[in-house]
Amino acid sequence: MNREVNEIDRKNLFLKRSLISVSDKSELGPLVKKLAEKGVELIASGGTARYIKSLGLKVTPLQEITGNPEAFDGRMKSLSFQVSSSLLYRRDNPKDVAKALELGIKPIDCVICNLYPFEEASKGSNLSSLIENIDIGGPTMIRAAAKNYEHVLVCSSPSQYAEFTEVLSSEKPQVSLTLRKKWALDAFRLSASYEGLIANELENRWGEETKTMCLSPKHAKVLRYGENPHQKAWLYPARNNGLSEAKLLQGKELSYNNILDTDAAWSVVKDLNKLSLDSKFERRFSYSSVVVKHSNPCGLATASSKIESIKMSFKSDPISAFGSVIGVDYEVDEDVAIFLSKKFVELIVAPSFSEKALEVLRNKKNMRLLIQDLEYTDPMPSVRSVFGGWLVQDHDQVFETKGDFKTVTEKRMKEEQNNLISFGIVATKHLKSNAISFVLQKKEGLATIGAGMGNPNRFLSLKETFQKIKENGLQDLSEGILISDAFFPFRDSIDEAFRQGVKFIVQPGGSIKDNEVIEAANEHGIAMVMTGKRHFRH
Repeated sequence: MNREVNEIDRKNLFLKRSLISVSDKSELGPLVKKLAEKGVELIASGGTARYIKSLGLKVTPLQEITGNPEAFDGRMKSLSFQVSSSLLYRRDNPKDVAKALELGIKPIDCVICNLYPFEEASKGSNLSSLIENIDIGGPTMIRAAAKNYEHVLVCSSPSQYAEFTEVLSSEKPQVSLTLRKKWALDAFRLSASYEGLIANELENRWGEETKTMCLSPKHAKVLRYGENPHQKAWLYPARNNGLSEAKLLQGKELSYNNILDTDAAWSVVKDLNKLSLDSKFERRFSYSSVVVKHSNPCGLATASSKIESIKMSFKSDPISAFGSVIGVDYEVDEDVAIFLSKKFVELIVAPSFSEKALEVLRNKKNMRLLIQDLEYTDPMPSVRSVFGGWLVQDHDQVFETKGDFKTVTEKRMKEEQNNLISFGIVATKHLKSNAISFVLQKKEGLATIGAGMGNPNRFLSLKETFQKIKENGLQDLSEGILISDAFFPFRDSIDEAFRQGVKFIVQPGGSIKDNEVIEAANEHGIAMVMTGKRHFRH
């Protein structure tokens, strides 16, 4: 096998003619100078030809190859039978060689090309400007060269120029088949990513529900490992200014599990931040904090001050908070930093950190600090892989409002509980199903006091919630609200809630036994609201 590999590696390519067409001309100078120095003919058109000429180098106009001038404001330059043939014909195929001679086709054995900057153009440009930044000739050239990698080298990124220049520095420069194969694959990956960007941008602009998703390794980042050390893992950033590109101020690079927990934390505080901006929500509760462990919010609070918010979130489940990820929707100040510096915290994600907060937290060198903008929007759907395919859905961004709170029992909710209901629904929505939470309003703010999640039946989650409430020392449950992410299938949960002292319950409803559940609530004097909206999180 090694002998075969060595035989292949000896199939080297000697460059004679290179076609150059680039939008990004940075760092191109040294490369084309080296090509010219080695006697390689330079073929170019438009701005690329003018740039090469400005370096004092000789250029063969592309029109001499195509036999046609540029046309339609530059839309037509390189697309031609002559150019494509000079890239595609097989040099080791006698019929191809004979046909090329018959047609007067001279081989081009190198393409240097990068594409119109569509991604940059998509940011804030109008549709007509966007369309003009869709490259047609460039992808055609690099794909043709990549297809014929046995006889043609394709260089599709300025990041390859340094290596290319080094190859050309030898006395008799020749390009190995290994490099040609590697860069051919890079070219196809670039093409796939580029076409995916175009399709996705137009889908967003034209309101298409289904989305094109292209996971190209062009910007992919290798992680240390996956959920477990024996698993490989990668991070593929999306173009949404999201967590995958958030600024890390200190600490080690994020692991696979760190990223999952950070995403969970940030999703919660983003929702609570939106909730706090709602005109119907009490504005004095404007600072939200969440403590996340294994993708579940084990502590959550929104309060009238930053320090009360973070303290209340830790009180929800101080044991589970050990080694957690913290998310907040405010600038971390000195008081919050001092509080967190005394805890074992893996990571803090926030919109910003004050200078004094950074001074405090610099002493915790292993604590990761991440800056993430609250305003980013995520146009990408939620994607999960299954064996043989992917499950795709849009994100659960529904917010219940007062108009969704339908009282179905004889006893009614209090008007002043609407803020707590909204808070509790968000808190429960981000727990793994089956999810139950108990939320309470204090003078300092709103907080989860207990929660149960991820159990195979709802009654187990209910029992887990009451166990956590007892651990937190709450004896009187009459003023809090018990919230379920989906309907109660039987009255046993209502009976148990009554035995524990619960007076208020919120759930979506929708069970065939809703009437039985409502009857149980009426028997026990419990007020129950049904929202009509389920929030499963599997």
